[in-house]
Amino acid sequence: MELSVSSSMQDFLGISFTHITEKELTATMPVNERTCQVHGFLNGGASLALCEICAGTLSLHLLKNTGKTALGVQVSANHLKTAKSGETVTCKVTPVKIGKSLHVFDALVLNKNNEILCRASVTNMVVTLNK
Repeated sequence: MELSVSSSMQDFLGISFTHITEKELTATMPVNERTCQVHGFLNGGASLALCEICAGTLSLHLLKNTGKTALGVQVSANHLKTAKSGETVTCKVTPVKIGKSLHVFDALVLNKNNEILCRASVTNMVVTLNK
């Protein structure tokens, strides 16, 4: 299932959203010249961007039709393994706490063997959109 969101960084990084429910979002990202560091390994910043984009997208899904949006306020991660150019990584995001003013998520970046490459915590602030 391909989900549609506005064009921005996720398009540049090649992120494809494949699954979304109230309890989980899944997306993939290629490891390539846009997401690698100079030695051909997945860049840690690309992993963080993947986690934050995915958590933000899940927040937006949860806030649909409420007149509110979500802004990322904190990302903290551990990089545990790496991936090489030519591979594809998967991000799985699950809610930890969905409150009125903050959403907190766990995000895992996984390789094709479901090994954890990066584990992140992402916090989004919920704000009212100006009309």
